[in-house]
Amino acid sequence: MRLWFLCKSVLRNLFHRREIENQLDDELKAYLRIVVDERVAAGMPVAEARRTAMAEFGGIEQVKQTVRDNRAGTAAELIWQDVRYALRQLRRNRGFTLTAVITMGLGIGATTAIFSAVCSLLLRPLPYPDANQIMSVSDLNSAPILDPDFVAARAGTRSFQQLAGFHTYTEDTLTGIGDPMRVTRAAVTADFFTVLGVIPALGRNFYPDEDWSGGPNVLMLSDHLWRNKFNADPEIVGRAIKLDGTDFTVIGVLPRHFSFPGLYLEPDIYGSAVLERTTALTPETQVWGIQTIARLRPGVTAEQAEADMQALIEARAKDYPPVFEPWAKSRRITVEPLQRNLTGDNSKPLYILLACVAAVLLISCANVTNLQLARAVSRKHETAVRGALGASRVRLIRQFLIESLVLSTLAAVLGLAIASVVTFLVRHAGPLDDSQMPSRITQVLRLPFGKLSATIQIDGWVLAFTVGLAVATTLTSGLVPAISGSRADLTSALASAGTRISSGRGQRFFRHSLLVIEVGLALLLLACAGLLVRSFVHVMTYDSGFDASNMLTGATTLQAGVVSLKGPSTAWSKERYLNFADQLLLRLKALPGVRVAALTTTLPLDSGGQAPIAYDGTPIPPQGQWQISVITEIALEYFRAVGTPVLAGRAFNSGDNETSPRVAIVNSAFAKRFFAGEAVGKRFKMNDGSHGNQFDALTIVGVVENVRHGSLERDPEPEVFRPMTQGAPIYRLRLALRTSGNPALLANAMRHAVTAVDARQPVFDIETMDQRVSDLVAQRRLIMLLILCFAMLAVVLSAVGVYGVFAYSVTQRGHEMGIRLALGSSRIGVLRLVVTQAAWLIGLGGVLGLGAALGLSKLLASLLVGVTPHDPISFSVAWVLMTTVALLASAIPASQAARTNLIATLHSD
Repeated sequence: MRLWFLCKSVLRNLFHRREIENQLDDELKAYLRIVVDERVAAGMPVAEARRTAMAEFGGIEQVKQTVRDNRAGTAAELIWQDVRYALRQLRRNRGFTLTAVITMGLGIGATTAIFSAVCSLLLRPLPYPDANQIMSVSDLNSAPILDPDFVAARAGTRSFQQLAGFHTYTEDTLTGIGDPMRVTRAAVTADFFTVLGVIPALGRNFYPDEDWSGGPNVLMLSDHLWRNKFNADPEIVGRAIKLDGTDFTVIGVLPRHFSFPGLYLEPDIYGSAVLERTTALTPETQVWGIQTIARLRPGVTAEQAEADMQALIEARAKDYPPVFEPWAKSRRITVEPLQRNLTGDNSKPLYILLACVAAVLLISCANVTNLQLARAVSRKHETAVRGALGASRVRLIRQFLIESLVLSTLAAVLGLAIASVVTFLVRHAGPLDDSQMPSRITQVLRLPFGKLSATIQIDGWVLAFTVGLAVATTLTSGLVPAISGSRADLTSALASAGTRISSGRGQRFFRHSLLVIEVGLALLLLACAGLLVRSFVHVMTYDSGFDASNMLTGATTLQAGVVSLKGPSTAWSKERYLNFADQLLLRLKALPGVRVAALTTTLPLDSGGQAPIAYDGTPIPPQGQWQISVITEIALEYFRAVGTPVLAGRAFNSGDNETSPRVAIVNSAFAKRFFAGEAVGKRFKMNDGSHGNQFDALTIVGVVENVRHGSLERDPEPEVFRPMTQGAPIYRLRLALRTSGNPALLANAMRHAVTAVDARQPVFDIETMDQRVSDLVAQRRLIMLLILCFAMLAVVLSAVGVYGVFAYSVTQRGHEMGIRLALGSSRIGVLRLVVTQAAWLIGLGGVLGLGAALGLSKLLASLLVGVTPHDPISFSVAWVLMTTVALLASAIPASQAARTNLIATLHSD
């Protein structure tokens, strides 16, 4: 109750001030009248009575102020007075206000935007109940757990409530409902959604026995597919749909906001996995890996669960055949939070970006601090007058700090607006699904961090962070000027009214120190940006083994040898498959502007299939000792289409058909590894899996340049190329067109060429090879561009700081410059004097910046390719650029000093 009356009193005093002041004035006048009347009644003259009453009272205004000081809400009222005064001061100095707000606003905006990404991707829990209890379980080097080990662990671990997982996703053709549609699906275990704590929006979850081999053909739909393909049909549960010609029953629809626990994957369909009940592992066993997740039991830590899983795997390894012994000894199970597993590759770049924007913000605060110090010197007379009128030093410091807080608040509002625009673009610049072509803005902003980029938003934590930044910038940029401005000698400050007041030696040292820090931080960022730029250029100029220009790619899926959710579906015959390929090639070659057309199983930069190989004439080694090579099946003109040169031998020709001897072309990595570089005419054996464990002998007829797969940075792997006519029918065909003009213009023509041959075949992933390369380096490019932008902003802010410090110095030293010129110094000498002083400070900042860069650049080592963290070229260019820009900035006020009007300066004093 007492608190309620106090609050009411505070609000009344704040919002009814005029009424309260009138009441106070009436009360004081009434009291004086009573005292005067009493003294007149005692015989004292009226004038004398009033005089003595006033003297005894101590002054009406002093009494009023005493009452106000003891009134509830006085502190808030005084602060509000200071805020209004600060706003008047800032409105009067609009140039200073605009400069300070924009300078700090840019720093706060960049920092808030990056922090919102860090918060959304790294700090905010995943959208599952008790997400911190959900773990990712993986083998050595993040490899999936083998199916037999998974089945054994599901029944034999004590650390997990449940163990679940999914097989690598596949792509199927959905038919019978409108046009054929390519859909992605993940084969999940029965308790996958239970582990994640997800309840279907419609229907039911998988039953425990539905993920065993021989189980029913059932699946669940994503909300997106249900709404867009099935028009949100509420009766979809129980309905049969066709995937690759096989009927499956829909048992449920997932919630609208469900997000699959994968960085880039968001399946359309979830089918049940196909697990075998046996846990034995033999050389003849064909096993798959399963991406595993688990929910910890209460009280169990990730470390304990990891030890439990490792013990189980080691116990199972004792029963493995001897051939698996070397592999089994190297296995190391990792159990880590699912969120860390999903964002592990992104955490370091994000923290590096956050550190970079923090450096930019520090430079912004240093600039504003210097501006505030200059204003504090120019306001010494005003401060002295206020001190002479009774303002305490604490009150003066509070006034300066409130001015800084108002500036920081305005800057925080601007920064929050900038961050909101950036996060809005990340979320809404374009779609994530394949129904529309994403915009370039979408690709630049969203590709680097996958679908999790869509979760970046401004929430309460980000707002609190922005408020914290406003307070931090207030203290950083305002505390020292406030203390300095309040430390005024009243006598000298009042006596100097109307004359120029100069700053003291201590303040000059502090301002110069801030300048050195600015230059050092800017040089540090510039050096880091230089390292990343050189690394990016190195990646993009790698010899990739193909020509990405004027090349259009696409894909289609065929019902040929498809492995469905529950066993093989009806496959095309070899004759039908080759006939489809021949007709498609004829139509593709006939398209206007197409120079060469080809088909393949794996395009450059794709992750290719692999097959075991063995030397001809030697026994086939046990499965655990097989040597692996990438295998790619191609049409005749594939190498011309992708621009891969033949280094030795020949390319495939029409004579390499299904009735001729088996032939192969290998890349130079294969030739060097297995045949010491001389591979043409040599023979080897390979098992492509089409005939069980049978190895077929092939003769090498050519050697081609290495083509990179998966990544431009990855070293080329041994690769075998076979003609499509001699291989098994392929589930997915990749299309490649070499054009004479802009390849993107042929996208619709490519699609129509496929459907003209067979209208049931979907066409997808149509994009230029240049775009595929660009997408592959999206994260590297975005991080490089962001740090480069931050570095450029830091350089500009530092240059502004250099200019501001020496412009103020020249203004303060105008009389000195005039005397120097009067005593015979040349204007070039004055110019040299200012620039030399600037050069010393810039040089010191450069030394500190280079030292910091040498010490911290190793943190970028994981992001660098072909460049060492101490690359002398990057550091030298950064130092030269920073020094040049800073010296040019100091030359402007130096030239103003050299143009000092001698007569006007001397007469002014």
